[in-house]
Amino acid sequence: MNTLTARTIQALKARIASGSLKPGDKLPTLNELGAELGVSRTVIREAVAVLRSDGLLKAQHGVGVFVCELQEPTKAEEAASFLTPLADIQTSFMDLLELRMAFEVHAAGLAATRHSWAQEAKIWDALKQFEASLEDEELLDQLDFVFHRSIAEATNNGAFIEFFSVMSLKIMPQPAFSRAMNPALITSDYIRHTLVEHRAICEAISAGDAEQAREAMRAHLARSHRRYRGFADSTQSPLSNIASDA
Repeated sequence: MNTLTARTIQALKARIASGSLKPGDKLPTLNELGAELGVSRTVIREAVAVLRSDGLLKAQHGVGVFVCELQEPTKAEEAASFLTPLADIQTSFMDLLELRMAFEVHAAGLAATRHSWAQEAKIWDALKQFEASLEDEELLDQLDFVFHRSIAEATNNGAFIEFFSVMSLKIMPQPAFSRAMNPALITSDYIRHTLVEHRAICEAISAGDAEQAREAMRAHLARSHRRYRGFADSTQSPLSNIASDA
């Protein structure tokens, strides 16, 4: 199951690609877009932020958000586009968790030594919003996505960022924090423990300690790996399977 934010990003990208939103067009307000797409202002705000960072949208202070003029793709962008077929990979969810472990552990180490001040602040902001939203399951899924995406961005490695954009919906279980779908797995203690793990990752990245950042991320993902090991192999998230069987 895709996150609401990811689906909203794809919906806005589709409008731009189809020409229903043309270069120079002003986006509707957050309330209008939310009503059209059936999501909250928070989801729209995060989707717009992602598309701004991708260079598809730009904001004019006090005026609004506009679709950027189309530009010829750079060589780096053309090379990165070859990653797109990975989104169609069909394998077990546990295989994808192992792929995530290899990718995100290394990403955390790179982020520790390469992040900018603004990127560090974005990672901490995602953590603080997660901490303030412990009772909002839908928002926790979105903020978990933002947290891990921010770490990928802090690697300042275009291939890592593109890989996360292409593969995040495959390698990140969704929904990850639904108590209703799996009350045995998703408990208040589990969510609080996730917060502790996120904070450990943040602190290591802020300290510029690549080894500790990798270890903190490894511990975080290893717990997720152990958590899902009891489920039967599937190409989807175990929690999604539970939801569909209910």
